[in-house]
Amino acid sequence: MIGDDVVDLADPEAAEGARHPRFDARVFHLEERAAIARAADPLAARWACWAAKEAAFKLARRLDPAQRFAPHRFRVALAAAGAARVSGAGRRFLVSLVRGDGALHAVASLEGADGGRALGALGTRAPAEDPGGAARALALRVLAPLLGARAGGLAIAKREGLPELRLDGAPLAAALSLSHHGRLVSFACWLPASVELA
Repeated sequence: MIGDDVVDLADPEAAEGARHPRFDARVFHLEERAAIARAADPLAARWACWAAKEAAFKLARRLDPAQRFAPHRFRVALAAAGAARVSGAGRRFLVSLVRGDGALHAVASLEGADGGRALGALGTRAPAEDPGGAARALALRVLAPLLGARAGGLAIAKREGLPELRLDGAPLAAALSLSHHGRLVSFACWLPASVELA
């Protein structure tokens, strides 16, 4: 299982002056706010903390579709080397945080989970392009050749409000998470070891 989130660090709402203390107080625990303030780059730490919460929530929602996003219920401990641990929804998550070229991509997995493989990618969208459609197109463009899908054979449907990969009309044993923010789109996909790549 997997969850992802992307933050466009070049987007105006991610800028230093866009910080809202009331929002931070509602979203981040006191310990998280203290860690953000102590960080060498507080703005990057703030967005890493937010992205880790979002990615962990998306995974928690996949495990329990009734799960609702309450950011303060997901506690983040940022680690060095682009990683974080998140506790929330009665579970513990490991989050990989990759930053570069004005982007921050967070990918969450369950702590202690093993087997399978995770794939993901970042992309940009045209200003007039639908963000959700651009994220789906990125996932299909990257995953179709890896799964050996014929043209049009790989599709993304919604099941209980979550994206579901379908190969030739049948649900694929996989977990897909999509995200977008600003000019960026992303996806992360978990495939069990039984799914062979082309």
